[in-house]
Amino acid sequence: MKVFKKILATFFVWRVALFIVGYFADLFLKYDPSFPYADGTLSFLKFPRWVYSWGNFDGVHYLTIAKSGFKGAEYIQAFFPVYPFFAKFLNIFIENILASHLLISNVSFLILLFVWHQLISGKIGVKNVYEKSNDKKYAKKIAWYSVLALILFPTSLFFGAIYTESLFLLTVLLAFIFTQKKQYWLAAIFVAIASATKIIGIALVPALIFEVIFSDQKLPDIFGVKFEQLAIEFKTTLTKKISNWKKYFKPTAIISLGSIGLVLYMVYLWKKFGDPLYFFHVQSEFGGGVRQESLISYPQVLWRYIKILVTARPFDLKYFAYFQEMVAGTLALIVLFLSARKVRLSYVLFALLAFLIPTLTGTFSSMPRYLLVCFPIFIQLAIWAEKSKRFRYVWFTISSILLIVNTLLFIQGYWVA
Repeated sequence: MKVFKKILATFFVWRVALFIVGYFADLFLKYDPSFPYADGTLSFLKFPRWVYSWGNFDGVHYLTIAKSGFKGAEYIQAFFPVYPFFAKFLNIFIENILASHLLISNVSFLILLFVWHQLISGKIGVKNVYEKSNDKKYAKKIAWYSVLALILFPTSLFFGAIYTESLFLLTVLLAFIFTQKKQYWLAAIFVAIASATKIIGIALVPALIFEVIFSDQKLPDIFGVKFEQLAIEFKTTLTKKISNWKKYFKPTAIISLGSIGLVLYMVYLWKKFGDPLYFFHVQSEFGGGVRQESLISYPQVLWRYIKILVTARPFDLKYFAYFQEMVAGTLALIVLFLSARKVRLSYVLFALLAFLIPTLTGTFSSMPRYLLVCFPIFIQLAIWAEKSKRFRYVWFTISSILLIVNTLLFIQGYWVA
């Protein structure tokens, strides 16, 4: 109860602080919405602009889906159905569609923070979440630094906006927790919810299967071991696992059933629009030409952004967005690889897939937001924060400043992620 009260207080301060930033945003930046339906959807809601602006950008599309379904506007089939469906259901009771969405996002985030803290601190009973996680004193510090790393991240504002990030990450963590507790049917339910909330939810299936088969596997130190030895170790491990395939067949089959969330949405799109992959094929139109239907490799995306930063006009808000996307698309990948030496490998596998899948459309656009679900990043940041007081103060200060700046931009209608 004491921990929950502390988390509740932390969440309350975060939520009120961001509302205050939005309330005074007009003093710093002109309101200039750069997304469709701002006037036709948000301005008719019975809230002041500093409140309904939390439905900017993707929020207007989720509001449209909740009110009119997937035929309410063009290209909104790129968004998945669970989040607006939950909001529509809640709206039956509170009769306010904006409040329904915001309530789901913020309550999900509050629960997420508590589950996150309990997982990292070891109180849920899941072992070996990260190196030294069985040390209670150490785990207690890492747990709170992890909470701060998450809630003060430069784009954590999306956890409290009309976006899927809070609900999605909550389902991801619960899927991992129930898998590690060998409660596979519950894990499959949360995989189904996640895969019908965001496309990257399907990455849970291989990550959780890896968790089932290689639960105690640790990443070898590739800098201190010869590659021939690594190959021998991998072959030996794989041979043992294959010989025990009956042991893993049932849990992997159950977890694989979680993909039914994505499958059902694809069936719906096939029946209504004649294309089960319609959510992918509308990406190029919906993204204003930024995203592509043909798959693009990560190095190509990186090279594109280097050219953008070299040729684009600096010192304007668009350049800031490009720069932030570039930084997110490079440093985060490095942090993820570094985290593989400390954090449970199944977590890192999911995060890498969640990171790389969006880049296949040829852009780092929205990457600062996509990183919110790559949760090993926050464990690694917490480990560094615990180890170095200087890093702790520098990172949390920079991160908090960027969070304020990004909130100002988002509320005033400028692209962030």
